[in-house]
This record gives sequence, C-alpha cells and structure tokens, in this order.
Amino acid sequence: MALFRYVALDAHGRTVKGTADAGTPAEIRAALRSQGLHTTRLEPFVRTTSRGPVHLPDWLASGGRQLDRLAAFSRQLAMLLKAGLPLAQALDVLGRQLEERCLRELAQDLAVRVREGDSLDAALAAHPRAFPKLFVAVARAGAASGQLGPVLSTMAAFYTRKKRLRDKVVSALTYPALMCGIGFLVLAFLMAFVVPKVTAVLLEQQRVLPWPTEVLLALSGLIQDYWWALLLGMGWLGWIFSVLLRSERGRRGLDRILLAVPVIGELLRKQAIAHWADTMSHLLASGLPAAQALSIAHEALGNRVLAADLSQLERRILEGQSLSEALKASAFLPPAVGFAAGVGEESGDLAGVLREIAEGYHEEVGLVAGRLTDLVNPILIVVLGLLVGFIVAAILLPITDFSQVQ
Repeated sequence: MALFRYVALDAHGRTVKGTADAGTPAEIRAALRSQGLHTTRLEPFVRTTSRGPVHLPDWLASGGRQLDRLAAFSRQLAMLLKAGLPLAQALDVLGRQLEERCLRELAQDLAVRVREGDSLDAALAAHPRAFPKLFVAVARAGAASGQLGPVLSTMAAFYTRKKRLRDKVVSALTYPALMCGIGFLVLAFLMAFVVPKVTAVLLEQQRVLPWPTEVLLALSGLIQDYWWALLLGMGWLGWIFSVLLRSERGRRGLDRILLAVPVIGELLRKQAIAHWADTMSHLLASGLPAAQALSIAHEALGNRVLAADLSQLERRILEGQSLSEALKASAFLPPAVGFAAGVGEESGDLAGVLREIAEGYHEEVGLVAGRLTDLVNPILIVVLGLLVGFIVAAILLPITDFSQVQ
C-alpha cells in the first residue's frame, strides 16, 4: 500500500484535491471514477525525510496559535482512535480534515512514517517546530501503556487550559501597552503638527513666554528638526533589543527584570507555577519518571531564570532525594508546593495533587491579572492627563498673559 496525492474534477468542473491510499495508481483512478471524479493529476506522496521536517509558518509554530493547533490535533486524533481506526489511517483521515495546507501535509507525513514502521513519538519528534518535547514524551508514554486515545484527550484539555491561562496574562498586559502606544502617538502628533501652528502666533508677539511654553517649544522644535534622528535611534534600540533577546544571556536578563517588576512579576511567576504544575501532573500521570518529567517541564516554562532554578531539582532527584524534598529546596516554588507534593507521594496520587496546585494557581493568575488591570489603568489615565494638561497649559498661559496686558 502507498499514499498518493491527486487532483481531480467533479461533475460540475470544480477542482478536488486530496490523498488516497492504494496499491497502484490504477486502483486510485478507478476509486475516484466511481465517485464521479475525473483524475487530472496523480503522484506519490513523498515523505519529508529527505528534505527535512514540514515547514510551518512562524504564526503557526509559536504562541497562542500553536496551543490551539496542538489542542485541536490532540482532540481530533483521540476521537478517531476511540472510533476504532488504526493510527496510520486516523492520521490520514485527520490530514484530510485540516484546513491549512502545511498542517495537512504534516499529518499526512506522520501517517506515512507510521505506516512505514516508525512509532508515533518518533514521527512526532521529526517535526520539533510543530510538536514540543512534552507532547512527544506524553505520546510515547500513552502508546506504551496502550492508552493513546485517552492520553491525547487529556493533552487536548491541557493545551486548552494553557491557552486560557496565556490569554489571561496577555490581556492583562496588552491593554496597558496599547494605552501607552496610543498615548505616545497622540503626543507625538500634537508636538509635531498642532503645537507649532498654535505657538507661531505667540512668537510673532515677541514677548517673554512662560517657562512651560518655552519647554514645549523646545521639545516641538526638537521633534521637527531631528525627527529622522529620533526614528533612527528608536530603530537602533529596537535592533539592539532584538539581538539581546536572541542571546541566552540577554533573554535571562530580561526575564530577571520582568520578575522584579511589581505585580507584573507576581503575575508571571504565578503563571509559570501553574504551567509547571499542570505539565508535571500530565507527565507523571503518563508514567514518566520524576527526573525525566522535571527535565521536560522546566524546558517548557519559557522563563530562563525560573527554568534555571528548576533544573537543579532534576540533579537533586538523581542524587537520591524525593521530589517533595527537592521542591522544598527550590528558590522559585513556594514551600507549600513541596509540602503538598509530600502529601501526594504518601497517598500515591502525586499527579492529582499537582493538578490541584495548578488549578489553584490558575485562579490566582486571574485575580492578579484583574488587579493589574485595575491598578495600571488609573495610573495611565493620570499620566496621560498630566501630559496633555501640560501641553494645554503651555499654550493657554501666554494667551492669557497677552489678553491681560492688552
């Protein structure tokens, strides 16, 4: 049996594309003909081993879009497996259902790899941009235990919760950033175009201007005369910032700064704890040893400072400590997490305890996000109001003085 990609025309002349599994091209043409399709193009589906993994656009391979894609992939594949389809056939059917072309090719390549003898985790590991280590490890454990369908269902729920948690943090940080951006653009427009026209009349009077007006004119003149230098400087700073983010040292420094910011640091820390506990819960429930689960979980945190602290836990466990003892020694995790893990170890339900910890921190993230919004919004309104008020006062003060003199 081999997989072929075809292009055909239906009875209304519309183009139909897809893949089909058969022994020979003649069998596929006959099968398509029985469906009322006229084959115009038929070629073997070439697996991507020789040309590397299927390329995913950046917007599909990162951030919230990736979480949505992983959740949908896990959910749909679990449904097909629970319906009784073999793994290769389920992947092939999934490939026909997906909308994005690159994702269809990805699922079809997985089907070919599995059909040729690769395990599911090996096929997933061939596409590291699409499937993180966590997903590969859980898929391996699920296949080994014969519970791949249920494990994929839990992974779909996991990525859905992670996306919901990420959205809370992003929404809490987006509004202040948007307000700052809009305020900056409004002030720049006033300083570059409105203020010079209004103050031109005041300069014709050749009188002594109040100091707020002098400061406003100096800033407006600076923007008008050296706007190109300001833009170049901002571009240069943006380039330097992007270079620092691409380096391990620069990214770690930024993460350390963010954790030190009041409220924002607390929000990011609680989000990381919730994500770590949820990840550990799924890995341990899948049957992975604690040391291996820690190695995968700390890599998925996203914060270099916190990941460096948690990486020490794996070393302590390999030296003979229990997970709860290692957690109590962490500088990042609260002591309560270590004590709760100890209770879970004694009861034999460590994964369940970590899941409860994750749910608790999920709720705390929502509370801190709301507190951040309630705190930052009034501050931004006051700051922008003061800046606009200064501009208005700088324009009205000399006008008032001139009217009193006259």
